[in-house]
Amino acid sequence: QESIIHSFVEFNDHSVIAQLGVPDMKVPIQYALTYPDRLPSQTSPLNLAEIAMLHFKQMDFERFPCLRMAYDAGKAGGTAPAVFNAANEVAVERFITGEIAFTDIEIIIEHVLERHSATPFPILEEIFEADEWARDVAKALKV
Repeated sequence: QESIIHSFVEFNDHSVIAQLGVPDMKVPIQYALTYPDRLPSQTSPLNLAEIAMLHFKQMDFERFPCLRMAYDAGKAGGTAPAVFNAANEVAVERFITGEIAFTDIEIIIEHVLERHSATPFPILEEIFEADEWARDVAKALKV
């Protein structure tokens, strides 16, 4: 709702580190362009006292199937997250170019993940191979 929490990581001890900021894409875009440096920005500072509360809702994985697949790929580990990411990038590019409908993005990702047998503890070369395989499959899929 507030779009204040931009990301968070939960560790195996269940502690959480969050990245918070005002709901403005200028900061993440600037950081992407200037990484690893953090430059001053024109964005307003976050005032948590003014916000006073953050509101959370249970995630609706049926409404957002790509998020469910991302979580599942993360839990599966190994090469599954790289395959999810590669299939997503290809599917989004196909949508942007008008080749597929927006709702086809999730279909492509799901089909690629279903066809993938994850390597549990991949070396870097195996991650690159899985990425390339997923991109090829996502490009070739007819929806």
